[in-house]
Amino acid sequence: MQEAHFHRLPVLRLSVFRFPGKGFSLIEMMVVVAIIAILSAIAVPSYTYYTQQAKVSKALAHAQPLQLGIALCWQIEGQLNQCNQAGNKGIPGLPSPLPDELSDLSLTESAAVRLTLNSVSINNQPLQIELTPNAENTHLDWNIACSDYSEMRSVVQNCKQQVTY
Repeated sequence: MQEAHFHRLPVLRLSVFRFPGKGFSLIEMMVVVAIIAILSAIAVPSYTYYTQQAKVSKALAHAQPLQLGIALCWQIEGQLNQCNQAGNKGIPGLPSPLPDELSDLSLTESAAVRLTLNSVSINNQPLQIELTPNAENTHLDWNIACSDYSEMRSVVQNCKQQVTY
């Protein structure tokens, strides 16, 4: 009789938890997280600044009809103190209700346009902007004052001084 020889097949041992050289180490993951944290620390303040600038631009657009009306009134009347009433002498009336961006929109005795923005706050105070006409010989210039002038950078473009009211 012949003996039967059984050959044993090699057993492959695959471990689900061990694949040498594949995947990321803990240090590599920590480096990636640190890079993302640094980038977001730079991006979030810049994003906030640019969104506030956009809100200011939108709010200033509501003052443009008043500025145009004051300029036309000044050309006709020859003096700015005659051009300080909304709804008179070619100056449009104040919108009612006010746009969502504004909590106040008014004209002063010197024909300056004052805006208070409720959608932009600086140090937990609403941003205030005053557009003051400056009559030159043949044209009208507008000086811009804002309540965030003393900050590092103002969200109001061309802001030249601190609001004083």
